[in-house]
Amino acid sequence: MNRLQGKFPILLLAAGIAGGMFVAGCSSKDVRQEAVATVNGDPVKVSELREFLGVPAGVFAVPDIPVERKKEALDQVVGVRLLAQEGRTLGIDNTPEYKNILRQNDPVVRIKALLRKEIEGKLKVTNEEIKAEIAKVKGANQGISDADAAMRAVKSVSGTRIQKIQEDLIAAAKKETGAAVDQQAMDRIVKGGDVPDNVVVASVGDEKILYGDVKKILRGLSEGRGGKGQPDLSKNPVLIGNILERELAMRALAVYAKKQGVVDGSEGYKSMRQEMERFVLRGMTAENVAGKNVEVTDKEIEAAYKEHSATMVRDGKNIPLAMVKEQIRAALRNEKAKKNIDAYIGELRKKAKVTVSDAVLPKV
Repeated sequence: MNRLQGKFPILLLAAGIAGGMFVAGCSSKDVRQEAVATVNGDPVKVSELREFLGVPAGVFAVPDIPVERKKEALDQVVGVRLLAQEGRTLGIDNTPEYKNILRQNDPVVRIKALLRKEIEGKLKVTNEEIKAEIAKVKGANQGISDADAAMRAVKSVSGTRIQKIQEDLIAAAKKETGAAVDQQAMDRIVKGGDVPDNVVVASVGDEKILYGDVKKILRGLSEGRGGKGQPDLSKNPVLIGNILERELAMRALAVYAKKQGVVDGSEGYKSMRQEMERFVLRGMTAENVAGKNVEVTDKEIEAAYKEHSATMVRDGKNIPLAMVKEQIRAALRNEKAKKNIDAYIGELRKKAKVTVSDAVLPKV
């Protein structure tokens, strides 16, 4: 499960995790809180399904998406919920690994809760804009379904505005916390000077970022590229600048979130924390239980190689199997794991009590 640790980027708004719109004719909060389904007594709210369909924070209805597509999306949400519930049944939520992942990502929970709060209050999109964008998407993509056109339109109209709100929020957080890079330290690094690991290269309030912290992140990047034989990245000013920018933004936002009321007992924090817990439980259950011990034989790899031989070409010559063997193995392993997970969810469904409200579904 190492792949889950440290891999929650700050700004996951494209996935609809944090966001919000106010559209002409939008529904009240009461509708958003209605249960469109229950999974073993655990409600799936209208806002959650809307968000899954691409509506930031699920603030407004998506009447252009057919009910059947909404049912398909709900089916996927139910599957995720079942895996998370199974994770608790198996005691995964009591493991040190699970607790460590949540601890590491607590600042991300606060940041995303703050972003959601900001966007809900500041992003304005009219119903006319959405409809106009749907027409534009359809004109540019002949044959596209109404559902796909509506989802693309929502993302297109809101995208640049969400980005502006994020940038303004980061700027406010940095100003409030005094986040800044130590330019003298950076100059010494760029010039190739002997800079100890304990030198402060940036700070956020009382929190310091050391050169050793940056080097540790850079080592991780180097290992991801193959480790040995890679150039020393610890003197690269562009990479160091990018890392410091990301670290300053994250740490400033985490501190600023608390100042803005995103504390442990707040509704925004609790809601986002619950989403993170489900996300982690789903991933750990899928990987440690449903997708565990997936094996791929050499015969299966050879068969896949032959089946796709027409695409295994470079400069007019067939790529040798040895060069792509591990890539094929990984692809087949993922394919098998997905089938195992789907079958596992199918078994969970047989034992689960799932109810769907046909009266509420059209409101999504």
